[in-house]
Amino acid sequence: GQTTALEYTDLNSLRSLPNYSSLRARYLGGKLQALEASLGQLGIHENDISEIMLAWQTANGKTLNGGVAGGQFDPAMIAQSATTANIKPQMVEGLATYCVSPDPQVACVAVVNNSTGVFGPISYVDAILSARAGKLPSIAQNQHLSQFVNMAQSDAADAPIWGVAVGPAVSRWIGGWMPGEKNLQMNWGSAFKNVQAILYNVEAGDDVKLSLKLECASGEAASSVMQLLQGLKLLQQMAWRSTNPNSSNPFQNMEVESRNSEVSLHLAADYTALSQMGPLGQP
Repeated sequence: GQTTALEYTDLNSLRSLPNYSSLRARYLGGKLQALEASLGQLGIHENDISEIMLAWQTANGKTLNGGVAGGQFDPAMIAQSATTANIKPQMVEGLATYCVSPDPQVACVAVVNNSTGVFGPISYVDAILSARAGKLPSIAQNQHLSQFVNMAQSDAADAPIWGVAVGPAVSRWIGGWMPGEKNLQMNWGSAFKNVQAILYNVEAGDDVKLSLKLECASGEAASSVMQLLQGLKLLQQMAWRSTNPNSSNPFQNMEVESRNSEVSLHLAADYTALSQMGPLGQP
């Protein structure tokens, strides 16, 4: 399959923030809950996980997602919990892999060592472990994606959440990111067809700052994408005023700029606004 999006989350940094619960609900919601339910059956708890790199892969028209988790894992205890829960391991690249549901597309977990685990559908776990063993190309060998990953990583500096979307994942990311997008009769795929990649990061402190970079095919494409985002900003400003008239409007100070073939967007929201923002900033 082809990796179309990656997202890194430093859970330890987020846990140290007083507003962790609202950040967790917003950025880690469904994905983490499903993963936690799976891992819980193997005796692995949320606090055992310090960081996660999630990846989305497109193969045969389907999108799979899974990832690599860093933290503290005890393979012997996990094997014991699996036996208790009657989960039989499958061997993948010489590692015991536990599928916590009869449907192997749901979630399987393989512990590589005391600090690294791989999770996702069995086909995804197999692909990651095969790449580690040098039998399949790794993401680092995908030059198109890895150049954007390196850029996103250096832009993020110490941001606890950063990610990249390329190809077909670009329009999905933007569409999912815009609040009320269902009311906007818009073909996101054609609107953003000249965007090669989205690089983003989320910083959290007294408020939450989202920085977005859209790498476009040309300067001309960047100008039209900037105009489109400025139009969407106005729509979002008005929608916010009508739905949340008494709270600060995060779209008021949203900055959109274009330079050469790159468009950048910056947005800051306080935690109250964040809880009212629908799917904004959620990949």
